[in-house]
Amino acid sequence: MTPVEFEAQLEALHAELAAANMAPTWKYVSEFVSRQPRTSYRPWLWKWHDVIPLLMRAGDLITPERGAERRSMEHVNPDLKPFYTTSHTIATAFQLVRAGESAPAHRHAAAAIRFAAKSRGGTVYTKVQGERLYMEENDLLLTPAWTWHEHHNETAHDIVWLDALDFPLVNLLQASVFEPGEGEVAPPKADGHSNRAFGLFRPAGWAPYPESHPLIRYPWVEMRQALANLAGERGSRYDGLILEYVNPANSGPTLPTMSCRAQWLRPNEATDAHRATSSTVYYVIAGSGSTVIDGTRFDWAPGDVFVVPNWSWHEHRNGDGDAYLFSITDEPVMKLLGMYREQPYVADDGSHRQAVRAQF
Repeated sequence: MTPVEFEAQLEALHAELAAANMAPTWKYVSEFVSRQPRTSYRPWLWKWHDVIPLLMRAGDLITPERGAERRSMEHVNPDLKPFYTTSHTIATAFQLVRAGESAPAHRHAAAAIRFAAKSRGGTVYTKVQGERLYMEENDLLLTPAWTWHEHHNETAHDIVWLDALDFPLVNLLQASVFEPGEGEVAPPKADGHSNRAFGLFRPAGWAPYPESHPLIRYPWVEMRQALANLAGERGSRYDGLILEYVNPANSGPTLPTMSCRAQWLRPNEATDAHRATSSTVYYVIAGSGSTVIDGTRFDWAPGDVFVVPNWSWHEHRNGDGDAYLFSITDEPVMKLLGMYREQPYVADDGSHRQAVRAQF
């Protein structure tokens, strides 16, 4: 068979395979398999001072009286615009509930967290499965998948919080379901019920916890104190002093699909570069600094949000004061599926110096 005859027969075979809705692996394998994980979107940073004025304007135009069930604005990665997501598995948004407003109950297959970005405290809460979880500034609240939840601001001040949901992953799995609620959707529970149930002491069998997943409020004052207690420790070479918000029932990740963390970068602290198969979205609680992601430097300040895509080299450098970052990562999913990998940056000379330190 001559080369010309071979090419003709091969093309004919490819055409017949296409007509039969089959694909030749030998032709397309390189499109699906590679030596390194592939990333389909870039890192991005959203500045607080750019987006908050837009959210406040929406507060005047988008109201419950005009049929808006929620008033939130998604952090949309420019490479993921058709899907309105921040990473390929996580979507974050800022949500505004004005003084005296309430958002009605609903539930969905996607799990969610709320991180109070701006709150003066008082009677501001998310009611989850009938339990009121109050929001002081920088508190973390959980809304596990398929739990009824509604929002109430009974103060004279606006509240803004960061939403994070796993709906990109849920949509990919084609498992998305949404259900609105009316009236009392879940039996009421006493305030603080879940936190009491998962404290140092709990009823031994005679008062079982009724939910499949803890409905916990993680107070920022307790997390900050926990970080402060580690002041003498070196911490992670890649993240400084970092703590995970754990599921108190099993000591596992915050939610099955998302792990939430808080980290303290001390003055002038610089971390080593690394990358992982997980993606992470950061919210800046306090302080200012920079993160270099795949060679691009992002300068951040309080209220900013930025995303580190999967398998992207990244490192942090703090300024002269203390900096605190809150983050959400899909690492639990990757670990459950056996797909989690983490790799430190190693320079050509074998040292573990920073990948792009010269850019700082």
